[in-house]
Amino acid sequence: MDIMRKQKFDKFWIGFVLGIIGAFIGLCIFGLIWSNVNDQDFAYFFKDVFIGTRYYTDKLITMSIVLDVFLFFIFMKMEWYNLSKGLLGVVILAVPIVVYFY
Repeated sequence: MDIMRKQKFDKFWIGFVLGIIGAFIGLCIFGLIWSNVNDQDFAYFFKDVFIGTRYYTDKLITMSIVLDVFLFFIFMKMEWYNLSKGLLGVVILAVPIVVYFY
């Protein structure tokens, strides 16, 4: 059963989509933690810190990709190599974006 599931979901495009979703979830998790630590609401974080200023954008994108790195590690351990390639693709594409905003 596990082999059939692996054959069904071990695809590059699934890893790529999972990487994009993981980046958004990572950004939301970081935003919630930041909002809680700084005693602000999440709307302030998103509107004024993420969108409103370009000073923190590169750092925020980098932090959002951390979840993808963690997912990459998990799926490599499970030997889902094609899905891992998709996750790695998102991480690699994030690098020029971070450099642009730096």
